[in-house]
Amino acid sequence: MSLNSKCKLRDKPTACNRPAKKQKVITKDTARTSALSPECSFRQNLTLSDWMTVYSFIDSHPNVTQANY
Repeated sequence: MSLNSKCKLRDKPTACNRPAKKQKVITKDTARTSALSPECSFRQNLTLSDWMTVYSFIDSHPNVTQANY
């Protein structure tokens, strides 16, 4: 049995002609980190300690409304 009868001969793979990757431009003004800067988030969830502080202020000043403060 010959090898040609079992397998079809394949052409050799050619080199891919992909475009070159673009390099990222790093300026001196940008930080070299993936972390978000604090000015990006405009809202923050209150922690349990924050809520306890709010409720202790409300309990100690029962006659003060939000408009007065």
